[in-house]
Amino acid sequence: MASFASVATLPFPTCSSSDDDSDDAKPLPPLPTSEEICPPQQHQQQPQWRQLERDCNVAMKALARAGDVDQVLALFAELRTSGTPSVLCYNTLLNALVEAGHVEEAPKVFDEMCASGVRPDASSHNIFLKLRSWTTDHDDSPYKVIIRMQELGMKVDVSTYSTIVTGLCRAGKLLEAWGLLEWMQEAGCRPMVHTYTPIVQGYCREGRVKEAMDLMATMEAADCPPNVVTYNVLIRALCDAGQFNEVKQLLMESRTKGWTPSIVTYNTFMNGLCKKGKAKEALALLGVMLGKGLDPTDFTLSILLNCLCHASRISHARYLLERSTSSSRWYAGVVAYNTVMGRLCEMGHWRGVLKLLTDMIKKGVMPNTRTFNIAIRSLCIGRKCSAAKSLVCNQGFAANVVTYNTLIDWFFYHRTPSEVGRLMSDMAAGNIAVDEVTYTIFVVRLCRDGNFAKASSCFLKSLENGLSMDLLGVLINRLAYNGKITETILIFQNMRERKGFSLDNSVFDLTIERFCRAGYCHDKYIHNLNSILDAMLGKQ
Repeated sequence: MASFASVATLPFPTCSSSDDDSDDAKPLPPLPTSEEICPPQQHQQQPQWRQLERDCNVAMKALARAGDVDQVLALFAELRTSGTPSVLCYNTLLNALVEAGHVEEAPKVFDEMCASGVRPDASSHNIFLKLRSWTTDHDDSPYKVIIRMQELGMKVDVSTYSTIVTGLCRAGKLLEAWGLLEWMQEAGCRPMVHTYTPIVQGYCREGRVKEAMDLMATMEAADCPPNVVTYNVLIRALCDAGQFNEVKQLLMESRTKGWTPSIVTYNTFMNGLCKKGKAKEALALLGVMLGKGLDPTDFTLSILLNCLCHASRISHARYLLERSTSSSRWYAGVVAYNTVMGRLCEMGHWRGVLKLLTDMIKKGVMPNTRTFNIAIRSLCIGRKCSAAKSLVCNQGFAANVVTYNTLIDWFFYHRTPSEVGRLMSDMAAGNIAVDEVTYTIFVVRLCRDGNFAKASSCFLKSLENGLSMDLLGVLINRLAYNGKITETILIFQNMRERKGFSLDNSVFDLTIERFCRAGYCHDKYIHNLNSILDAMLGKQ
C-alpha cells in the first residue's frame, strides 16, 4: 500500500501555499494512539456501527463546510475510539485538513490511515494531489504524475485529471493544462465541466476573455455545456473589463443555453457595476433579481449599500433599510446599518446617524461596538462630546481603543485636557491598551498646542511600549516646521541612550528630507541640520 511519502514524491506544479492567516498555527487535537483502536473487526460490521459511521461522516462534512476543522478532528478522534473508520471518513477528514491549510497534519492522517489497514482510494489520492498543487512547486511534466500513479496501482479518473488541470491553471500553465486535457481524451477519459472551468478561469485571470469564450463554445460543441459556475467566472471577467452589455446578453441567453443565473451571478454583476460607479444600474438589477424570485443576501445588500453611499445616494440606501424587516424578502443586519451610518457620519449628518441607530434598535437589530463608535464620532462632529462620552460611561456596549481614540481626539480638539486625562484613566481601568493611533493623536495635538517637549516624551514612551517608529515622521515634520532644533537633538540623544533602538538609514533619510522641506538645506541654516546629524551619529 502506498504511504504518503511515496505519493509526496510525485512531481506536480503549484502556484501558492497556505495563507499566514490560516489555522496552521492553532494546536490540533492529537489523533488516538494505536492502543486506543480496540474494537474487533466483527464489531465494525454491526449495523449500529455503520450507522454511527455514516452519521459522523455527515456531521464532519457539515463542520468542514463551516470551517470548523478542530471540531472535525475531535469528532473523528471520538469515532476512532469505537472502531476503525472507513476510507470515506478518512477522506472527509483529509479534505477538511487540506481545505483549511493544515499541510503538515494531512500527511500524518494519510500515513495513519494506511497503518490502520484502511486502503486509500482514488479520492484519497486526488485530495493529496490537491494538497500538492497548493503547497509545492514542481516543474516536471504532469504526464509523469499520471504514469507514476498508474505504477502505484492508483485509479486515474476524471477527478484526478481535473485536480491536476486545476493545479496547472493555478500555476498559470494553461498550455500544459490544454495538453493534459487532450491526453485524457486520448486515454478515453471524457472531460467534465469542472475540468474545463479552471482553464476558463485561467484565461479570465489573464484578461484573455476572448479565449475563455471560445473555450466555452468548444465545451458546447463537445456536448459538455458550461454551467452556472463557468458563467459566473466569465461574467466576473467581463465586469472587470467593463463589458456590461456582453453580461446582459449572456443573462438574456441563459434560458436557451440551459443554465440559470444564481444569486452569485447577480451579486457578481452588481459588484462589477458598483466598481465602475454605476449605482443606478446596480439598483435596477435588484429589481430584476426580485422579479426572478431571488432574495438578496447580506452580501447583496453590502454591495448595493456601499455603492449607493459612495455615490451619495443616501436616500436610496435609507429606503432599502426602511423596507427591510424580518418578514420581508431581505433583512438588513447590523453590517448594513453600519455601512449607511458610516457614510452619514463622513458627511457630517449626525442626526441621521442617531435616527438610524434608533430605527435599528426598534427593529430588533442589535448594534455592535462599531455601530456605537460611529454614533460617538457623529456626536463629536456635531459638537456633542459630552453626550458621546455618556454612551461610554453608561456601559451600554463594549468600548474598545477606537472608541477612546475618537473621544480623546475630539476632547483634545476642544482643548479640554482634564477630560483627556479622565479618558486615559478609564482606559487603564478597563485594561484597554493604547495603540499607535492614540500616541499619534497625542503627538499631533500637543505639537499644535506648542507642547513639543511633551510630544517628544510621548513619542519616546511609544517606543518603550514596543510600537513602531512610524510616529517619528509625524513628530519630526512638526518639529522641523516649527524650528525646534534643540528638541530634535534631544530626541535622538534619548533614542541613542535607550537600549534596543537603532537609527538606520531610513531614519536619516526621513530627518534630512523633512528638514530640507522646511528650508534647512540653505546655507544660512545648514549648520542646524549638521547639529541634528551629529546628534544622530552620537557626536554630541
